[in-house]
Amino acid sequence: HGCTDVTGFGFLVHLCEMLSDGYSAEIWAEAVPYIKECEDYVEEFYLTAAGQRNRNHVGEQVAFENCPFFMEEVLFDPQTSGGLLLSVSPKDLDQMMADFAAADMDTAVAVIGDVKEKSDKLIRLV
Repeated sequence: HGCTDVTGFGFLVHLCEMLSDGYSAEIWAEAVPYIKECEDYVEEFYLTAAGQRNRNHVGEQVAFENCPFFMEEVLFDPQTSGGLLLSVSPKDLDQMMADFAAADMDTAVAVIGDVKEKSDKLIRLV
């Protein structure tokens, strides 16, 4: 279990820091929520220097498989405005989602990946 506010270093840097030795993460790119207009901004190359620093910092630890370029930039970019990244045991997931639903917060929550045994890359986006 773990939780972090991804503002400041972006999703991928925070996820790298959350993963302990012996583990990797598989993230399902299509499940990651984002503001739709981000696609247009990235396609116009509105990229941040901080996002590029994040790419330089952890980029070699991340494999992008069938992941569009705009999503790479969204996940490296630090301007996420306080979204939370939670790691929850599979045995606790159903109860957590039920708790969010009971608090009318279930539309703000998405299951976006899985923690797996260590592989050649720390994070794999599929």
